[in-house]
Amino acid sequence: MQIYPNPNGNSIIGISGHAGVGHIHSHNGFVQDDSAGFAVAIGIIRQAYPADTTITAASVDARTGTVTVTTRDGGTGCATARRGFTPHEAARMLSAIGLDAAYSQSTAFRVFGRIYGQGVLEAPVALQAACCLAVMNTFAVKYPDAVVQGHEDMPGKIGGCIGARVLMNDTPVSVLAMTNANEGGLGPDEDLEGNIALGDKGRVMRELGLDRLPTVILESKAFVPSLCQGVDHSRMWVRMNAEADNRYVYEALLAGVKTADLPFLCSDSAYPRHKGELRVAELELGRRIVEIGTAFSSAKTSAEKVQLMGELAIIVSQDAGGVTFMSAHMHDQVGGGGIMPGTSAVLSMLVAEDYIREWIIPAFTADDASRYMAVLGHAIPLLAADAAKAKAQLEERFAFDEAEHAFLY
Repeated sequence: MQIYPNPNGNSIIGISGHAGVGHIHSHNGFVQDDSAGFAVAIGIIRQAYPADTTITAASVDARTGTVTVTTRDGGTGCATARRGFTPHEAARMLSAIGLDAAYSQSTAFRVFGRIYGQGVLEAPVALQAACCLAVMNTFAVKYPDAVVQGHEDMPGKIGGCIGARVLMNDTPVSVLAMTNANEGGLGPDEDLEGNIALGDKGRVMRELGLDRLPTVILESKAFVPSLCQGVDHSRMWVRMNAEADNRYVYEALLAGVKTADLPFLCSDSAYPRHKGELRVAELELGRRIVEIGTAFSSAKTSAEKVQLMGELAIIVSQDAGGVTFMSAHMHDQVGGGGIMPGTSAVLSMLVAEDYIREWIIPAFTADDASRYMAVLGHAIPLLAADAAKAKAQLEERFAFDEAEHAFLY
């Protein structure tokens, strides 16, 4: 697929991919690399605007608990770990040199061996955030007049976004790469994921025309027990909600996967917009935590206390990611993928059972990105041919009231 700059063109299709920094685990055994969308979106921008995002330096300021990542083309990104870095962790940063910061969770995985969100392992999450910020800054420094950048301007957040207009096989496309990250190596916190148009991100999207375009949302490389158990190969995963999302985007992605001859799974009943769905999950998680607290208060032996804290640690480090990642009222409108109604469908990836047994946590790679690009290479021209119909369905179904979310700022 040929990709060229198109800074002054009017796009007819959008692509949005994010890195949910620290969003590794969710409920019911779901585990993922939630930086896949960011890496692919950056890969598209990088073909139009070449930039080297190889890490040349990664250092820690022990006084402030800050990690700084620098790329070969001069981008820098900084993030803090709430409890700082030990000298051993600081020394481990050297192993990031030579890695591509665009693959941020893979980098943190390679450096620290394991990564958890929800404040459990702050150092690798902070490194991941710094990688993403350094990548975006690389393009902002090298192409200040061609790319559009914005900040994640909700309280406590340090992420941001960068976007550009490009031509993909002669189709004018607006591409956005988003980083959702919190101060202190915490997270996940993704009230600005997907193509949610709020705050400074909304300004960037409007400047690129992305706020009202049929859009492909690029999502994670994941293991989902109910879908992956017993399966011996990776598959692309195409999803939408038939009642709320954009069928033309969905059908183009599905055709793109088939033409690319990749194994796949699809669903048009994903991302239901059931009012209160996430709130119910919050209440259930709270109930489980209270039960452990009650049992702990009456425990008589050290063995009992250790066992109970071990159960709590699993809940916090894994299951909690499925409810902390988004505010419940936001989830009611945009579902778990941050999908503005009427605009989009989702392309992601499922891993095999043997893969997760060996690797424990998925890590997105350049080979994985090439699969996404193969799908997009076939899907984008098909969607372009149906762009007017996709836009008409968008306008028919679009519903998003910014005022309802003003309190987030």
